Amino acid sequence: MSLIDVENLTLQFRTDEGLITAVDDVSFSLEPGEIMGLVGESGSGKSVTAKSLMRLNPDNAVYGPKSRIILNLDSGPVDVLKLRPGRGMQIVRGGAISMIFQEPMASFAPAITIGDQMVEQLLLHRKVANEKEATTISIEMLERVGISDASKRFGQYAFELSGGMRQRAMIAMALSTRPKLLIADEPTTALDVTIQAQVIDLMKDLVADFGMGIVFITHDLGVIAQTADRVAVMYLGRLVETGTVRQVIKTPAHPYTKGLLNALPKLDNLSAELTPVPGDIPSPLERPSGCVFNTRCSVSLGTPCQTRIPDYSYVGEGHEAACLLLEEEAVKA
Repeated sequence: MSLIDVENLTLQFRTDEGLITAVDDVSFSLEPGEIMGLVGESGSGKSVTAKSLMRLNPDNAVYGPKSRIILNLDSGPVDVLKLRPGRGMQIVRGGAISMIFQEPMASFAPAITIGDQMVEQLLLHRKVANEKEATTISIEMLERVGISDASKRFGQYAFELSGGMRQRAMIAMALSTRPKLLIADEPTTALDVTIQAQVIDLMKDLVADFGMGIVFITHDLGVIAQTADRVAVMYLGRLVETGTVRQVIKTPAHPYTKGLLNALPKLDNLSAELTPVPGDIPSPLERPSGCVFNTRCSVSLGTPCQTRIPDYSYVGEGHEAACLLLEEEAVKA
């Protein structure tokens, strides 16, 4: 049984200019012990999608009528979008699902010690009997993520820790409640290369140890190649390609995925010129009709791409991409 099933997720925000579409008809599932990479440029809807799993988006968010987020708990499946505020969502937020945010310095309360925040979370979610047990578990988890002298760090504030140590503390806090699903939103962006590699190895070890699932959000396909089992490529709120890491990186099918890969340095030819994706991602207020990528696509078919939303075409076992060129190739074949 899957950990979570996202079905037809559509999310809009009410603004003074009208409704803005941030996520458009997104569907995916995540299995226990699986890491799914969610990839795309800034503004593509990755973080908004992830926050929807915990309903952390602001009050002006409007979910589509067909949207469903089915979380399979030990007690049975629940639709997160139908849970009432309060105890219902408390079971999900920090309990069944935990999140590592992009910047741990902004996520920890600056005037409260790391340890007090970890203990409070464990007590809030009723994972322990008392504060003493919560303290023991918190220190053990800090040690588990590789923080030296964990008892001392437990009593320190976030500003007293280095960037890499803060990130590890954030991971420890997220994992202390033993969630079924971990959302990692750009967890390595602010880290140097050495610490980045250590964090990636740590997360892979934790998946193996705890059997949890991870949604790993990043704009870096190089990180995804080292980390994820499956990849979902997102552009302007839509998933344009999904498949295993090997399928998407070795045989990309969507022009946007190819563009992202062409923009990466080639380790076997460092002198090769990089080819960036042309243009900029459009504002949500100027969302293109038809295929959302048609304004930047070098192989656009013109009017068809501007007027038709492409269906997902079969590329290989478990590998799909939404492109009219693939539909035409399938018809010819």
